Formats: sequence, C-alpha cells, structure tokens
Amino acid sequence: MIQNEEPGPSTAAAKNEPASDHMLGSQQSDINKSGKPKSILEQNGIILGKVIGTGNYAKVKIGYSEEYGKRVAIKIISKVKAPPEYIMKFLPREIEAVKDLHHENLITFYQCIETNRRVYLIMQLAENGTLLDYVRSRSYLDETQSRHLFKQLISAVEYIHAKGVVHRDIKCENLLLDEDFNLKLIDFGFARKDTRTSDEQVVMSKTYCGSYAYASPEILKGMPYDPFLSDIWACGVVCYAMVCGKLPYDGSNVHVLLKSINSSLVFPKTPTISNECKHLILHILAPVKIRYRIEQIKDDPWVTLPTT
Repeated sequence: MIQNEEPGPSTAAAKNEPASDHMLGSQQSDINKSGKPKSILEQNGIILGKVIGTGNYAKVKIGYSEEYGKRVAIKIISKVKAPPEYIMKFLPREIEAVKDLHHENLITFYQCIETNRRVYLIMQLAENGTLLDYVRSRSYLDETQSRHLFKQLISAVEYIHAKGVVHRDIKCENLLLDEDFNLKLIDFGFARKDTRTSDEQVVMSKTYCGSYAYASPEILKGMPYDPFLSDIWACGVVCYAMVCGKLPYDGSNVHVLLKSINSSLVFPKTPTISNECKHLILHILAPVKIRYRIEQIKDDPWVTLPTT
C-alpha cells in the first residue's frame, strides 16, 4: 500500500461529505441565525461545513458559497501557527501563482480572504478525494485508468511549465479527483514563477521542497536543481504509485533513499506491469541528462495508447 507522507502546511483532502443544513439560504443582516455577529466568511456569503483535511498549520473545510451557488473547499491557514517564512514567502507565492492559472486539470481558485489571524483560500471542491486514498481503496489502478490520469497530470504540468511556473510538491496527496474522476493538481505552496532569466535560461532552485519519496536525486543530494525536471521526476513517482499500488522509494530515511535511487528500480511481481509502462517509468525516474522531457513523455508508446 502507498504510505501517506507527513501532511504539509497546506495538505487538502476533499471528500464527498454532505454540507450542513445551515449552509443553505442567504443572510441579510450583520447578525447570523444564532444571534451573533457574522464572521468574515459569512459576510462574504460563505458558510463553513465539516473539516475534510488537516495539516500542521492549516485545515480544509467544505463550505457553501452564495456567490457561486455551490459547495466549495476552504483552506484555512493560521498565521499564528504557521512559520513566518511561510506567511511572508510561500503563501504569497501560492496565491500569486494560482490566481493566473486556468486549466481543466488544476483546482479553480475563487478568492482569498485575509484577517489578522487567518488566511482563507476559497477553491473548487473535488468531490472524490485524493488520488492517494483512491489508489489505496483499490490496492492499485489498472494501466488504462492510470494512463488516463497520468495524461491529465502531464497536461497540467505542461501547462504550468509553459506559464513559467514550477510546482515543486507533486505527490498523490496533492492530486484530487472531481465528481467525474478527473484529476486536479492542487497546493501551490512551494510553487515558483520566476523560473527563467531574460535569455530563457532556467533559474536553478536551491530550496528543498516537497516530500522525500517524491524528490529527485539532485534535490536529495542538496545540489542546485532544475525545478522543471524535478517536477517531471515526481510525475514518474506518481505513475509508479498508481500502477504498483506503492511508492518506488521509501522516504522515511534520506540516506537509505539515496542508496535506493542509485540502484536499479524494482517493480513488484504483483500486479503485473507491462514492459511499455516499465519503459516509461524507467525513462522518467532517470538521471537528469537522460530523463524524459514533457514532449518525450507525450510521445511515449505507453502514453499514446488509447485510454478507453
């Protein structure tokens, strides 16, 4: 089974849970139904429901937005609990990145509401939870479904990369499934926008981001790294996780992890993985110089097979 990574500062897991009854209807005064002053969210026509995800200094709740006329996901970030670096550096990056990104395989960002103690990010609700939970519930995904979801992931990554944005925290927990089981990439807390120089050279990253099990060898070695190619490595880990039902590398110990990555990648005997799928994964989980680029992934024989 895939092991869950330690929840990050903005981990969200959307699940199909009913909203509370009091989430329906409009409020016309500054006093809510309980006779108390309206909260900042209520003033913006948003009523909170149940918690559906938690992190170290953030939680995600289902809500109902009167403006959009539907249920939404609300990420609530505590300024008190969050490290100053996150509030001053990574959170503004996340908001700046997502507000300009619009793609069918990205979660839609609606608005940001900020108070002295909290930041509220109002986003599209993905009804069918995380890819992690979905794979766990089925032990693994067959190659047809894995291919379908992997192509959606690559489409999202190709789009953000074309916009000059790198994600730097791609993992199964940050991939949600909507009501039609289409994949949605979320959580741009470690994203960067200024990734190329004026002459289109890649700006190498020096900050360690993400989870060990999804991190490329160059990140684990503490080297300046190409964040575009590290995103691609993480996509390869996701692909392996879907078809095998487990992660390719154990992220619990970085020293053991480095040794594993430098050894030959092992595929389980069960489920049986096709040679074409193994070929793709081995060319993504490869050293930087020979690692597949997006175009090579899109042209790979396994990827180009029909998904139906």
